[in-house]
Amino acid sequence: MTAPTLNNKLKSYSALAGSIALMSSQADAQIIYTDINPDSTTNIGGNFYNLDLDNGGVFDYTITLNIGTGTYTSQQVAISPTGSNGIAGDTVGAYVYPFAFNSGDTIKSTLQFNFTTSQSMASYFGSGYSYGNFLGQTDKFIGLQFNIGPNLHYGWARFDVDATASLFTIKDYAYNSVPDAYILAGEMPVGISENSLTNNTSIYSSNKNIVIKFLTEEIIQADVKITNALGQEVYNASISNKETTIDMAKEKTGIYFVTISQENLVYTKKVFIQ
Repeated sequence: MTAPTLNNKLKSYSALAGSIALMSSQADAQIIYTDINPDSTTNIGGNFYNLDLDNGGVFDYTITLNIGTGTYTSQQVAISPTGSNGIAGDTVGAYVYPFAFNSGDTIKSTLQFNFTTSQSMASYFGSGYSYGNFLGQTDKFIGLQFNIGPNLHYGWARFDVDATASLFTIKDYAYNSVPDAYILAGEMPVGISENSLTNNTSIYSSNKNIVIKFLTEEIIQADVKITNALGQEVYNASISNKETTIDMAKEKTGIYFVTISQENLVYTKKVFIQ
């Protein structure tokens, strides 16, 4: 089984993927954050997302979309830890259901962590029976306990799952680099949450154009690069206007990635040109 191209693991510091992983100071450097940009959606049965929480080159968890056949439709989003890694959740008999945390909930050692494979984030059956804490949820967090060498660390990953468990989207993830230290669901370094490009830039397509708007009162000078789904560069320029419209009439219909760069900040948005 192979995942779609856009469902492959996207690393921090990748300009094309638009990942942002800033360590701003010793005071907040313990939170290591990775933004998956564009968000990665899996909607084909049997495909999966391999999550490398610390971007260390070894997968820590695999999230799989299972589509069953038979009298009734059956669909499931399941997560499996590797090695001795764990997932915060409840057990009901032989079944394990990961918790769906809200932003700001604490992920720490006193939670119950489970280590079995195929833990059900969401399951749906055409007969009307469904279960799992992530079913039909948006911007919910899974609590993760994993090893870096001999030390335990805690982290989170943010997911959307549709109401029939027929697709899931992973958006970003983070962990605390201090061994045994807790992390809040959705917690990021200060430099991420205050990133002027992410919070103050609007990028969207309109007819055969791409529009870039800076929402801040300050004048921002930035570099813009647009690539197509094959990674081929179709536009590269510097901009300083509050609003810039880029003519894409000569380009083919499809997905494009707009990357805005300013000093050490990078923000990428996926757009579709008709």
